[in-house]
This record gives sequence, structure tokens and C-alpha cells, in this order.
Amino acid sequence: MTVPTALTADALVARHAATLAAAGVPTPGVDARLLVRAVLGGTRDGALAGDDPRLSELDRLVAERSRRIPLQLVLGATWFRHLRLVCRPGVFIPRPETEIVAGVAIAAARDAGPRPVVVEPCTGTGAIALAVATEVAGAQVHAGDVSDDAVALARENLAAVEAGDADVAGLADGAHVTITPSDLLSGFPEDLRGTVDVLVSNPPYLPAGDRPTWEPEVADHDPDAALVGGRDGHEVVDALLALSAEWLRPGGTVVLEIDDRRGPDAIRAAEAAGLTVAAIVPDLTGADRAVRATRREERP
Repeated sequence: MTVPTALTADALVARHAATLAAAGVPTPGVDARLLVRAVLGGTRDGALAGDDPRLSELDRLVAERSRRIPLQLVLGATWFRHLRLVCRPGVFIPRPETEIVAGVAIAAARDAGPRPVVVEPCTGTGAIALAVATEVAGAQVHAGDVSDDAVALARENLAAVEAGDADVAGLADGAHVTITPSDLLSGFPEDLRGTVDVLVSNPPYLPAGDRPTWEPEVADHDPDAALVGGRDGHEVVDALLALSAEWLRPGGTVVLEIDDRRGPDAIRAAEAAGLTVAAIVPDLTGADRAVRATRREERP
């Protein structure tokens, strides 16, 4: 009788990291550990018999990741700040660097008063909108996207937050979120115009010419419309800065994620839109990550 070989979690990570590295996955060790953890439930103790059915499931997930399917789609979820968000094909996968953008928006919303009005076009999975609504008491959040798939997924993630199924207890006290189809700001209620405390977005901002440089995880799985801002790349950023001058209340704040090569362009666009106190927000690597600007206060 043959006794199945016992395998530890560390041994499985090493085996599958080698498989992922051979497939060209950029972070094979990290991905292998997360896949092993997803299947084994995070345990590092003991060993698995070689005929354990969980090993077949792990092999399947590793094979998917080896085909350069993004890890978030293989796992079906990602984590953003303190939130667990469902991810699905056809909807832009939120990136860790966007947590910086969300943090700036959260700080601005808290400074705005007891019931800040926050608008987020290009919401995707709802990551920024839900981060604000779970961290800012009283926040009145309006999120939208031109993609029907994104709107449906953002609503699903909202429902999970409200049910306490997204690694959080629910929305912050008094917070409310509405998610609606919207091409930039066109789908939001007109009575929000001139009343918004914070307008925040991670819009498409890459130039069309960047497509040949993208990794397969991006080129084959992220929606092109969520990545490319036009031929120049800055078209959507420029449009949102111009619109923010109309939709923000006096003293309101706009925070937009940008191409890290376009910081000076974003400052010029904010100033051209009549905004003030324009500044670039760096990410943890020091790269230009967002533009932050304010609508001028009305003079008495």
C-alpha cells in the first residue's frame, strides 16, 4: 500500500511559486502564498496528505494564475483599505495605490462637516465610494459608472458592506450610498450641482499609445475604457477638473488619480478650470499619484 506524501503549506508555496515564476507572473512568491492561504484557510500547521482534495483545487487556481489571469479574478476578490471587494471580469480591478486617493478624499470629507456630500464618477467596483462611506460618519455618497457591469458589481459590493459581509460591520453611522449609471457626472442629480463637498475619482488616464507596454493581466482583463483617457490620456482628467468647478460648493475639494508622468499637466488643468490650492499628492513610492484642488470661496 502506498502512503500519500504529506505536504506542508510552505512546501506548497515553494512548489507553486516556481510554477508561477516559469509562467512569467511578476510576484510568484506572494501570489503562491495567497493562493495556498485561500485554499487552506490560512493555516500553516500540520501537513496535507497527497490525496487531499484541496490540492486539486489549488492546482486549478495556480493554473489559472499561470495563464496570467489577475490574482484578484482568480480569487474572486481583493482588499482595499479595510474592505473586501468582489471582483469580476469586465470591471476594473482596484489597485493598492488608489488607497492613497481614497485616504485624501476621506480626510477632506471629514473636514467638510457632519453630512459631507461626496461624488465619485468612474466608481468601478465601488472601492473609493465604499471606503468613504465606511470611514466617514454621515457621508452622503453618490457613485456612478458608464459601465453597466461596474454599476451592478458596485451595488453588489455595497450590499455586502451593508450586510456586514465585506470585513466591515457596515456603513459608518448616518452614511448613505447611491450607485447609478453615469457618464462622468451626467447621471447624477442636477440638484447636487454646486453643493458637492468632495469630488473624487480614479478615471481613465493613460494614453492610447501605452497599450503595447501593458502586462497581460492589464491588457487582457482590465476594460480598455477604464484605462485609456484618450489619445493624449489626459482628456478625462481635464474634463473632470472643468466639471468640478461647477459641481463643487465653494471651498469644496476635488481629488483625482493621475498618470504619474502628468503631475505638472494636472496642476495646469486645475488652474485653467479656475480651481485653487492645486497640489500633487505622492504615493508611498514618491510618484505623483493624485491632483488635489479646491473651488475658490465666494467673496462676500
